Amino acid sequence: VHCDVVKEIIAAIDFKKEFDFDVVLVGASESFQVAELLKSNNIPVVLNQMHALPTLADDGVDLPYALPGLLQKAGVLFAINDEDGQHRGKNLPFNAGTAAAYGLTKEQALSSITLNAAKILGIDDKAGSIEKGKDGNIVISEGDILDMKSSKIGLVMIQGRIVSLDDKHKQLYERYMYKYGLK
Repeated sequence: VHCDVVKEIIAAIDFKKEFDFDVVLVGASESFQVAELLKSNNIPVVLNQMHALPTLADDGVDLPYALPGLLQKAGVLFAINDEDGQHRGKNLPFNAGTAAAYGLTKEQALSSITLNAAKILGIDDKAGSIEKGKDGNIVISEGDILDMKSSKIGLVMIQGRIVSLDDKHKQLYERYMYKYGLK
């Protein structure tokens, strides 16, 4: 259920209770205000706008960054998503890195884009962590993968198969690094 403000979140919880089915909140920028209610009803949250302004004028300007930490502290299962489909998840680890700077540990931030997301989707038996019998989906980075400055993807494996990282973007990057004497 896409919702942001408390009134919408409570309506989604009531809907879940009335019709007795699983609900996942998407967006839920004001979910910290009803975190105990979410936890007691076992409702997970997918946060999708980490780098946005607060929903309400009275909220702190850093609330979107601190929200994952508030939900973690309350015991609410949540995942961080990158709603910008145009970039296909390119900024997902950096969104988690922002959450790490505002209250999550790096391990919790990494879980918010891996295992927690798999749990919410109901596929944690196949994905979300590195374990025997699960899909071999791995990203190896030189530097901290949650840090925009130091992260440099070196290897990607999807279902145990190495993915070629030699694409048009990388070719242009290499070309202009050489052209402007940066390499």
